[in-house]
Amino acid sequence: MKHILIFLIMCSLGWGQMTGREIMEKTDALPEPNDAVSTVKMSLVKSKKGKTRKRMREIRRFQVYYKEGELKSKSLIRFLKPAEVKGTSLLMWEYRGGKDDDQWLYLPAMQKVKRIVAREKSSEFMGSDFTYEDMGGRNIDEDSYKLLGEEELFGENCYRVEAIPIKNGSSYSRREVWVSKDSWMARKVNYFNKKGKLVKILSIPELHKDGDYWTVDKMVMESVKKSHKTILEMKDVQYNSGIDEWRFTERGLRRK
Repeated sequence: MKHILIFLIMCSLGWGQMTGREIMEKTDALPEPNDAVSTVKMSLVKSKKGKTRKRMREIRRFQVYYKEGELKSKSLIRFLKPAEVKGTSLLMWEYRGGKDDDQWLYLPAMQKVKRIVAREKSSEFMGSDFTYEDMGGRNIDEDSYKLLGEEELFGENCYRVEAIPIKNGSSYSRREVWVSKDSWMARKVNYFNKKGKLVKILSIPELHKDGDYWTVDKMVMESVKKSHKTILEMKDVQYNSGIDEWRFTERGLRRK
């Protein structure tokens, strides 16, 4: 009888526990607007021998989301400042069903649109700590998930979930994702290379809810090896303003 009671107690505790997949499904199901426009302040911060060097960039970001069909979203990132990167633009198409993202980079100095191929997606984007892979989306069906535990982060109770790529399409062997129990937003991500070593940490310390949508105010991607980090601060975020589809074409990439 004693063993039966212990078994029943353990089962009852297990029944109420969410799986890693279920947690990520909650994140994936968060409401999305029809479109979004924002201005992003990018800070590239390097620390060496007690000294800190900071470079600033300003970006305009356009995004449109699709409720159904093959495409999940399209995004256009255009650099506004400083002069040496002004006009440089990145166009991204994110697909459903595990199909790899399409990405195109426009370099105004060369007046050329370059398609980012798979082998280049592990490269750093414009001197930041984000790779082209990081800039794109991650389809929920591209990974398997395991719940590792729970932790408090930024004053919120979070689930800690391990995500492992199902196929060899990622430059990472795995990720650890902290998901808020309150907002179901990711608050932190640890990235591990193919050798299993921690290489980067993404933190999302500031966000707020704007109507139906959670808005990230600040995120920080930090390199473990290079004493370098990239800070993104979002401002002037506008939802459902109506964005013309031409922006997400080669014409939109080239436009000044």
